[in-house]
Amino acid sequence: MDVIARHRTRSRQIYIDGTFRPSAGQPIPVLNPETEEVIGEIAEATPAEIEEAIELALAAQKAWWARAAAERADIMHEVTRATREMSAVLAESLTREQGKTYKEAMDEIGWCASAMSYYAEISRQEGGRVHGPSAPGQLHLTLKEPLGVVAAIIPFNYPYLLLFWQVAAAVGAGNAVVIKPSDLTSLSTLLLMEAFAALPPGLVQCVTGRGEAGRRLVAHDAIAGVAFTGSVATAQSVAAECAKSFKPALIEASGNDPFIVMPSAPVAIAARGCAFAAFLNAGQVCTSAERIYVHESVHDSFVRELVTTAKSLRIGNGLGKVDMGPMVSDRERDRYERILGRAIQEGAKVA
Repeated sequence: MDVIARHRTRSRQIYIDGTFRPSAGQPIPVLNPETEEVIGEIAEATPAEIEEAIELALAAQKAWWARAAAERADIMHEVTRATREMSAVLAESLTREQGKTYKEAMDEIGWCASAMSYYAEISRQEGGRVHGPSAPGQLHLTLKEPLGVVAAIIPFNYPYLLLFWQVAAAVGAGNAVVIKPSDLTSLSTLLLMEAFAALPPGLVQCVTGRGEAGRRLVAHDAIAGVAFTGSVATAQSVAAECAKSFKPALIEASGNDPFIVMPSAPVAIAARGCAFAAFLNAGQVCTSAERIYVHESVHDSFVRELVTTAKSLRIGNGLGKVDMGPMVSDRERDRYERILGRAIQEGAKVA
């Protein structure tokens, strides 16, 4: 089955208790950002579906934690194997849904597999520590225990990698996870769930939707921890909600990163590095170069090199021979255009 057909198959589905099933929620169209054609639909998961996913996760987590660490690690390695086997399908799906180049998508999947294997081995070894006695006859030890059920709120820019970083660490530590992917990359995330088939049903589940689904997960009393990556405004809301019950939260909000060029820098190399840092994934990276500070003694030569490099970039469909694909959505494109327009009004020169 090709990727286009797979998108249709996974449309309006959620992944609960180890199976895919249609959601009763309202449909949300999914667009290919290159062509702007509808490639499928996702569902706004209902409150009852989210409640069911959490209840199933609670039961699955207890059984998972009861297993030996070595057994859990072996099962996690099965997820790694399945992810690598699906890499071509997953990469094409992400390019069609998110816009990044096929090479960037394949790179992301490779990083995912490495992360799962890494956390599998960490969890095999890191159950606790026995410490030397501080007084005769005493034995001191630490035992690491899971939180329980964790909510993972995933962004659109690296939907596979951020999912694996969060899910692999949580599952390796003995937790269950309920995933809420970005509405812009949910079809690809649902396809990715096929790679998690080796895990016990209910341990890792995926409910789709926009903001309301994420809010319900974060605020639920049975969710013991939250991992969130996204905008500053939403991150503040997540932090405030978690603070009400002192719920642990791992939050990464947007970056605004400087790229600094000093006179000692080799200008041509610095310009190529800057272009890579600024235009990777169409600039949709938390660590992308958003502010460039150049020493006046090399300013003009650096700008010339950077402009030359930028002009050489091949832009187009991420499935073609290009260096940069489209931005993920019209709302992201329009936000960037507003920033650029304001800069020009304030005196910026477009090179």
